[in-house]
Amino acid sequence: MNLNEVLDRVKALDKQQRTEWLIDLGAEMTISARAGYPAAGHADSVPHLIAFNDLQHQLFGYLRHMRTHDDWTLESFLQGLCQKATASGVDGDFGWALKSSVDRLASR
Repeated sequence: MNLNEVLDRVKALDKQQRTEWLIDLGAEMTISARAGYPAAGHADSVPHLIAFNDLQHQLFGYLRHMRTHDDWTLESFLQGLCQKATASGVDGDFGWALKSSVDRLASR
């Protein structure tokens, strides 16, 4: 699933549904971050966990910001997350979280 497909699915949501989706994304990101646990055999566990911490910080900042502002578009937010994930080397695990959160939309 690419970013445009994610945006197509999520842009159709109203504000409350989008908030719930972002919360689901955060929950899926906690699962993806676990791939960086030392017991999981990840060679660079600390950078992996730091990357997901930074991504989640951005996610919660966006959730807080969107409560009272509408100047930070979903497109720019998601593009930024994807770029940060790629630059941090966690794009595969982040992509899984993104796809899983979108797949959950179908079960609602």
